[in-house]
Amino acid sequence: MNSKKPASRVIRAAHIFRNISIWLLLILLISSGGCSFKRLKKDLAERDKLVRIKGEVIVQAAATRAPIMVLLLTSDPLQPTLLHYEVLATPGQFTFVVTPGSYRIFAYEDLNRDQRHQDNERIGCSEEIDASRAGDQLSEITILITETTDAALRRMVDETKYKGKIDLVSLKRYVGKVVSLEELFFAKKFVTMGLWQSHKFINEVPLGIFFMEEFNSDKIPVLFIHGINGSPRFFTEIIADLDREKFQPWLAYYPSGASIDRVADYLYGILEDLHARHDFKALQIIAHSMGGLTTRALINRYSETGSHFDIDRIITISTPFSGHHAATMGLKYAPTVIPVWEDVEPESEFIQNLFRKPLPDNLSHYLLFSFEGKSRFAKGNSDGVVTIASELRPEAQADAVMIRGFAENHTSILKNSQAILLINQILNHEQ
Repeated sequence: MNSKKPASRVIRAAHIFRNISIWLLLILLISSGGCSFKRLKKDLAERDKLVRIKGEVIVQAAATRAPIMVLLLTSDPLQPTLLHYEVLATPGQFTFVVTPGSYRIFAYEDLNRDQRHQDNERIGCSEEIDASRAGDQLSEITILITETTDAALRRMVDETKYKGKIDLVSLKRYVGKVVSLEELFFAKKFVTMGLWQSHKFINEVPLGIFFMEEFNSDKIPVLFIHGINGSPRFFTEIIADLDREKFQPWLAYYPSGASIDRVADYLYGILEDLHARHDFKALQIIAHSMGGLTTRALINRYSETGSHFDIDRIITISTPFSGHHAATMGLKYAPTVIPVWEDVEPESEFIQNLFRKPLPDNLSHYLLFSFEGKSRFAKGNSDGVVTIASELRPEAQADAVMIRGFAENHTSILKNSQAILLINQILNHEQ
């Protein structure tokens, strides 16, 4: 009897300590980010007022591999205004997120890839779309591009081109814009906004894929994708050591608190847009932390839809392929949930489906991981942020052609000279 009492007390004490630790984490989270949670709640409320329009473009007797331009316009008959557009490599699905209102969608084959409709390019149009109820999900929009354009549709197209405010370049003025890593919008305050107020970030901060020099068809694009609470500045040392005679760095920038699947779809759409503009043949991707999850989701989209360009090498660095336990804590205890937590939670549908498709045969994955660091909030051995077990998820290892570890923490690996040397060898096909 006496021998069991101390053991039971130890178990009870451990249980109490565990609960205290959880509550300390929660108190720390709320006290340090109380205002952030209030801003998050307001931001999510604004997001929930939007309407999501999903649909599909079907091309009758498609004879070319021309990209498909999908244009969303207001349905104002006096002056229709172009609000958004997507470029599809092939006929297929599109998505627009809009404020409540009435809209019409045009889609046409861009035969000469100039992103402007010509009379010889077949076109289709939706009926007027009633998207007046906030929070609606409209998902049965079908646009059929037929062999011939009937007279009524031709008149509508001509009137829209004549009356409408249609300027694709100004609409996505930051796609392919030349910038430096010192841009103000890469500063910490905007990075933090992207985590806690993704809707505000989208409306106020330039985002997309940026260039660091004018496009050069003789150079290979290398797309850098940052992780949660990150920016392109995280890759400063890697970019500085890049062979700029052979490679051109492209910088992805997005609100890291947003849904990973939506970010991946957005970035993939921009790549299709850039391909329509520049006709690049292939690119390589370097991604850090959650950026590796975004990359894998992007590759899934790339595999499922097909494309006119190749992605032949991806390098992921310190990526939580099995998710992160801290996201579970956030979902369980935080007063308001950042959308990305729902994806990064280890049991989430996103994590479970991340490896639903094998990598394309022509794509090689190089998996770099870090293992030096300790964290109160990461169970097991970690790099101070992500557990080694999550970095080395079996499916990720099975897909990788190389797995290499570095005695660095979650971010210092990006400055490690040996890691940077290896990255350059991979890009140059020396590994």
